[in-house]
Amino acid sequence: MGEQKDSDGKRERGIRSFEEAPLIVKLHNVVKIYPMDGVEVFALRGASLEVRKGEFVGIMGASGSGKSTLMHITGCLDRPTEGEVYIDGEDVSKLNDNQLADIRNGKIGFVFQSFNLLPRTSAISNVELPLLYAGVSRGERRKRAKEVLERVGLGSRLDHYPSQLSGGEQQRVAIARALVNHPSLILADEPTGNLDSKSGKEVMNILKELNGQGITLILVTHDREVAEHAHRIVHIRDGEIIGEEEVSKDNE
Repeated sequence: MGEQKDSDGKRERGIRSFEEAPLIVKLHNVVKIYPMDGVEVFALRGASLEVRKGEFVGIMGASGSGKSTLMHITGCLDRPTEGEVYIDGEDVSKLNDNQLADIRNGKIGFVFQSFNLLPRTSAISNVELPLLYAGVSRGERRKRAKEVLERVGLGSRLDHYPSQLSGGEQQRVAIARALVNHPSLILADEPTGNLDSKSGKEVMNILKELNGQGITLILVTHDREVAEHAHRIVHIRDGEIIGEEEVSKDNE
């Protein structure tokens, strides 16, 4: 559903506005080129995007559209070939690997389709990992990891290993891990892709609840039904952002 306006040109109730909120993400004319067998392959072609504090933005496109590359660059997992990337007002486009790692660990939480949990490590130890890299003390790590696992409904599964958890529970562990460093932004790449429909709905409800608490979310998906949980859907095709639409509360 596209943006609706009343006779005064203002958005109708049911469409949320974040125009006054500070920018969390700004991409300006981002190009990403991968050399492949002597040929330059354009993954992104001048993509520009702004995301403000408290937004829930869906990035939607088919396989090969560039949506995952867009997420990787936004998440400081990769650098643009050209263009500028700002996270929380800081230009991260030309930072070195160690500086990018600091940004990722301090400001960004990640949720991946494949969960990316360590298989021989308990749920609580998996969630502690970002805090370990950040040099947080053992006692504080355990306290904060326990708090976020309880927040996603896994307070009784702290010592379970991934193999002892359902797919939906594993993804909730991944969400807890993304939350534990109190990030400015959470990036979710196809978070329901490996889940059955019931578990997928539970995960999306958790993400919506977290966004309702003020956490900024960017979700990458090819699934229209998943994307419509967001406030705004950005469409990408062949490495270009071709348009966007806002989602009314009626569709949430």
